[in-house]
Amino acid sequence: MSLISDDYFDYPNRGPQMDQGHYGIRYLRDLPKFEWQGGASLMVWVTVHLEHFPMDMPRGPVKPIGAMERPAPSVWDYSSRDYGNRVGIYRLMEVLDANGIRPTAAMNSVLATRYPRLMADVLKRGWEVAAAGTDMGHLHHSGLSEAEEKALVAEAFGTLRDVSGQPVTGWHSPSHSQSAVTPDLVAEAGGQYICDWINDDMPYAFHTRAGDLTQMPLSYDLSDHKILAAQHMPIEDYEYQLGAAFDMMLAESRERGGRILSLSLSPWVIGQPGRVDALNRLLTRFMSADGVATATGAEICRQWTALELEA
Repeated sequence: MSLISDDYFDYPNRGPQMDQGHYGIRYLRDLPKFEWQGGASLMVWVTVHLEHFPMDMPRGPVKPIGAMERPAPSVWDYSSRDYGNRVGIYRLMEVLDANGIRPTAAMNSVLATRYPRLMADVLKRGWEVAAAGTDMGHLHHSGLSEAEEKALVAEAFGTLRDVSGQPVTGWHSPSHSQSAVTPDLVAEAGGQYICDWINDDMPYAFHTRAGDLTQMPLSYDLSDHKILAAQHMPIEDYEYQLGAAFDMMLAESRERGGRILSLSLSPWVIGQPGRVDALNRLLTRFMSADGVATATGAEICRQWTALELEA
C-alpha cells in the first residue's frame, strides 16, 4: 500500500511543452524578420549593475553573485565592491559617454540615498534607472512570505522612483533571485519588464496574475562578473568572447532580422584600470559597425511591444 496519495502526482503543468505557466514555446528561428527603429539590425543593450553588498551580509539562503567570501565583517570584500561605486563607475561612465551609449542602471535602491552623488551623475547622463531590489543582502526566494517580498519590491521601486523622478519600469532581482510570485509582485507594482530568466536572446511575453511583463534578455554568460571574477579568465579572453558574440549576433541580425547583444557590466570588475581599456576597444568597434544602434532596456521594450511579433 502506497503512503503517497494519488493527488501527489496531479501536476497541472506537466505536459509536452514548458513546465510552467509563464510562457509557451517560442523558437527564435521562427520570428519574422524585422528591423529596429531607424533601420538598425543589431541593438546593443548595456546594463550597468550598481550594487550594495552590506558588510554584514547574511550567509543564506544562498550566496548572491559577487557575495562576500569571508566572514563578516569582510573589509576586503566590502571595500572592493565600494571601489566600483566610487572609482570604477567613473571610468565606466567615461567609456560609455565616449561611445554614445546610455545604459540601463540596474540599481539596488539603497544606493539612491547612500550614494547621492552617484545617483546624480547617473541622472545627468540620461541613464535609465531600473530596480534591482533593495540590496544584495536581500534576495527573493521561497522562504519569504508574500507580504515580506511585496514590501521589498515596493521599497525598491518606491525609493528609486522618488529619488530619480523616472517611472522605473524595469526589474532585475538581486543575483537573478526569484520566488514563485516575484514576477506577479513586480507587475502589480507597475513594472513593465523583468530580466531574471536567461533563456533567450530576444524579449518575450511573460505572463503574471497582473498581466504580461516583457522578459528581456539580460546575458550572464557574457557578463564581466562571470568571465573575469567568477571564472578568473584574463581580460584577453573577455575581449575575445564579447567580440565573437558581437560578430555572430551582427551576422545573424543581418540574415534573419533584429537581434539584441546584451552586455552586463559591474563597475567593481570592469572598472579596474587594467581592464577598462578593453571595454573601450570593444564598444568603439561595435558602435562603428553598420546597422548597429544602442538603447536602454525601457526603450527596447517599447519598440519590441510595438512590433507585436508575438501576437
